[in-house]
Amino acid sequence: MIETVELPELIAIGVLVEAHWNDLPKAIPAAWTRLFETDTGASSFLEVSLSRDDGVYRELVGYLAAKKTEVPDGMVRIVIPAQRYLRIVHDGPLVEIAAGFEKLYAHAAVAGLKATDYKLDFGYLPGLAAGRHELHVALEPEPLRLG
Repeated sequence: MIETVELPELIAIGVLVEAHWNDLPKAIPAAWTRLFETDTGASSFLEVSLSRDDGVYRELVGYLAAKKTEVPDGMVRIVIPAQRYLRIVHDGPLVEIAAGFEKLYAHAAVAGLKATDYKLDFGYLPGLAAGRHELHVALEPEPLRLG
């Protein structure tokens, strides 16, 4: 079931990946390996698709943290803005996550919503096993309506 949700501002810390589409299948797993090898104390992980510019994708593989959490060497802190998202739950293999995101974009198009390239994927665990993921696609803010 696809639903519209609002998430508050969140803080994520992790490994920033900047790569072309063809390089992502190597760069993303390498970033996960690096993250899981670092003693962060985190137990819940996410991937944030930040942007896509001139064929270069910016992704963060990381974990949610408090604002004052120390950033481990070689990692970055990002602020995930408070915003509205389309959300779907995916239970199954990681390779099928892309299809879940495609469903969200198709739903947005049919519903007349403007989806962005900003995506959140909660549910990763060390070892990258199949399991429950919450997939989110950010929506552009609705225009202010004066009445």
